Amino acid sequence: MRSEKFISCLLVMLLGLSGCTILGNLDEISILGGYSREKDGQHRLVKSINDHYDALVKVIAQGHISDYKDEAAFVQSFGEPILKKVLRSRGQERWLYRYAIYRFAKDKVYVYFDRQGKMVKWEKLTCPKFF
Repeated sequence: MRSEKFISCLLVMLLGLSGCTILGNLDEISILGGYSREKDGQHRLVKSINDHYDALVKVIAQGHISDYKDEAAFVQSFGEPILKKVLRSRGQERWLYRYAIYRFAKDKVYVYFDRQGKMVKWEKLTCPKFF
């Protein structure tokens, strides 16, 4: 009987202390929850970029890339590029499309637009592997 009371008291104390621990670390637990939600958003973004790149590669393989004549058509169909770079000497802008995570990228597509936003040319290149 005494040992049962002792075990019961011990369990009540442990439960009470664990509740205090949780309440004391509520901020940290909340931050961890935020990281988890942020990670989910990152995964959705990576999937979206990869899906858009797959669609672009499919259009190139089908020979229909010339159907997308301007920046607006590209953004609507393939999303924003990974990188935009202004080539002042040529009066063009170069857009880079590839998989979101570089180590998974086998190739990349550069699309060039003139100052009016019309597609001038495109090229598909192999990505060099650094690791």
